[in-house]
Amino acid sequence: MGQRKDIDGSASVPTFYGKELCWKREEAGLTLQQLVDGSFYGPSHLSEIERGERWMPAELAEHVDRVLGTDGFFKRRCEDVRNAKRRGHARYFERVLEAEKHAEAIEEWCPTLIPGLLQTDSYARAVVRATHPLAPDDEVEEKVAARMARGRLFEDNHRTPVYWAALSESLLRQPILPPQETAEQLEHIATLARANGTGPPETAPCGAGWARRATRKSTPRSGATRPTWTPVSWPSSPP
Repeated sequence: MGQRKDIDGSASVPTFYGKELCWKREEAGLTLQQLVDGSFYGPSHLSEIERGERWMPAELAEHVDRVLGTDGFFKRRCEDVRNAKRRGHARYFERVLEAEKHAEAIEEWCPTLIPGLLQTDSYARAVVRATHPLAPDDEVEEKVAARMARGRLFEDNHRTPVYWAALSESLLRQPILPPQETAEQLEHIATLARANGTGPPETAPCGAGWARRATRKSTPRSGATRPTWTPVSWPSSPP
């Protein structure tokens, strides 16, 4: 077995929390499995918490405190870790951030904006400034940085989910950026599509909806299947 990579507790609040958890567990002479015994969680979940890759559920923190005799430390610090992991995002988006990292496939229908996972920093900044017009520059940049961090999901060394998106034609015909930045945004999407082998997002014509066919196509990158979408014209008036 290879040597376990040391956790850099200085990198972030979640890694500091995880390193403390790992240290207390090993000090008690417990394996990951032994520490989660009696809880509803598995050793892989706990391992990801120790590496700072996942936030600690409150009920698991209570279990850990009880087993390790840490006087409620890990339960008390849960909220700090959760706040740090979703910095730059709204509280309601917390579960989406967690789910994205462990998803096998992500499908998005985006009629009004390019999806956050595909945005360039220029596009994200324009969206943030439009939705938070009074926000100071540092808050805007924090939100932009948080959105860009989500895009690391598509890095080569990351466990990447199969990703599909269907966009509205209006996003191409009514861009929110100047021409050069719009071109960079579209090239970014094309680059991601080529790198991940899923093909470019499908586009719904203006004035049409989408219906999913019963058949699914396989993607060359992973052999996984992708949904096939068909544009459906809306009637000009009710029957």
